[in-house]
Amino acid sequence: MSILSIAADTLWIIALSIMAGGARVAWRRMDAKTMVPMIGTWRLPRNQALILPIVLAFVAGAVMLWGHRSASDLSYSIIFFGLRATLAAVIAMLHLQWLKGAVATLDSEGALKP
Repeated sequence: MSILSIAADTLWIIALSIMAGGARVAWRRMDAKTMVPMIGTWRLPRNQALILPIVLAFVAGAVMLWGHRSASDLSYSIIFFGLRATLAAVIAMLHLQWLKGAVATLDSEGALKP
């Protein structure tokens, strides 16, 4: 295990914790039966909608971790570090943008708790 792998793991942990924190705040503002907008007109119940993106991000991070661990050369290790570091930030930002839009939509519909 190299320093680059540990640094990338740290960035993924930070990204997942930011995503989970945002989802937790949104979770508290919604009733259990609230249908959260996902993509377009597609909606999921609150429990699935707020957990699914975090689980998918975790799976993506685990796949990239496997690739990083199997990298045999330093150049591959540097490439995987850059990929993992960039995607951790991008996925967290996309999640926060989606969450902001979903909360705004639910607020305009009056589906949020005060």
